[in-house]
Amino acid sequence: MKNKDALDQLLGDYLNDVLKCVRCGFCNSVCPTSNASFSYKDSKTSRGRIVLLQAKYYNVLGMTIGSEEFQELMDLCFGCRRCLEVCPAGVRIPQVIWRAKSAGSFKLSKIIFANYGLFEKLGSTFPSLSNTLIKSKLGRSLLEAMAGIKQEAPFPSFQDDALERYIRERGVKSGSRGRLAYFIDVYTNYHEVELGKKAVQTLERLGYSVEAPRQREAGTLALECGALENAIKIARFNVDSFYESVNRGAKIITTSPAAYVALKIDYPELLCDEKSRVVAENTLDMVELLLNEYDAGSIDFTDRDSEAVYHHSCFTKASHLTNHVKRLLELAGYRLLELDECCGVAGVWGLSKKHYKESIEIGSKLFSKIDEVRRPVFSQSETCRLQIRHHTKSVVMHPLEGVMDRIKL
Repeated sequence: MKNKDALDQLLGDYLNDVLKCVRCGFCNSVCPTSNASFSYKDSKTSRGRIVLLQAKYYNVLGMTIGSEEFQELMDLCFGCRRCLEVCPAGVRIPQVIWRAKSAGSFKLSKIIFANYGLFEKLGSTFPSLSNTLIKSKLGRSLLEAMAGIKQEAPFPSFQDDALERYIRERGVKSGSRGRLAYFIDVYTNYHEVELGKKAVQTLERLGYSVEAPRQREAGTLALECGALENAIKIARFNVDSFYESVNRGAKIITTSPAAYVALKIDYPELLCDEKSRVVAENTLDMVELLLNEYDAGSIDFTDRDSEAVYHHSCFTKASHLTNHVKRLLELAGYRLLELDECCGVAGVWGLSKKHYKESIEIGSKLFSKIDEVRRPVFSQSETCRLQIRHHTKSVVMHPLEGVMDRIKL
């Protein structure tokens, strides 16, 4: 009874997900870490992690919840969500694991990732100093010591301007097609600002007004490190802010799959309220918007013919945007080689000293295929682009970068 009570308190309603797992192993077939060489023992698989929780519930496991050994096994789930598509019992594996991770102790790296938006904002406040530190041996040593990011791992540079500030300072231009509230997330806000600026300018050219409501980070890293309280606070702040925008007649636009998944999937599940449902219903990605414009006859694309690789990032798959991105690229004149393999980065999981070598093993098949064909690569995920650039010789872009210049009104 003691173990049942402990798991019930830790997992809440998600304990039912643990108990309805039929141990079929379908999740193992798509889990990037389950298919790596380091996972073929000691329950280091997707199914093994759920079976471990079942064993704890039935009092046949001596391992302590929250112990270092327990957390090591839970940490091999990096939240890609590929398992959600194949589980016949509908077990919400990532959501279960987030709650299991929450039992672990708060290390400095976990505190940083639980509040990563604050650290990103601080870094962007003094971009020259931040970039100098990032490129220095001292700075990388500090980053490794504090956040666990391996010194050799890629890390994006901070830009001189934040996209959120750019939108607000230039003012919202009037648009005859309606209002769009841009949920930016930190990577575009602080690291890929030019991509965000071009997206704003393209939307305005189409006749939309674009605003940047008060917002925080998407909260993805907070979820993945098990900092649920922080993730819920972030979700609450963003939902309240964007709900006001929707009430004033705006639709919500994203260009990041992490931002899209947060608004459409994670926040309604975390908050379970009407506001988050309304926000989710009024959210669309810019890829969807451009396809809607094309289907309505409002835009077309220049007649060009190019070859490229389209990488199906995990979060694009989780958000069910994969076919939309593919269709948009093909309409813009790209002949695509589609690659479905995981790159292994999983946010910051593969950048960590702890998992850096493992991430390279996971992504090695993808990297080899990309280097073999030597074409430009499109990937919607920010950190996937970072990882692929670091481990291949290819030019890697957001799909919108390959499409926006080809739009004809």
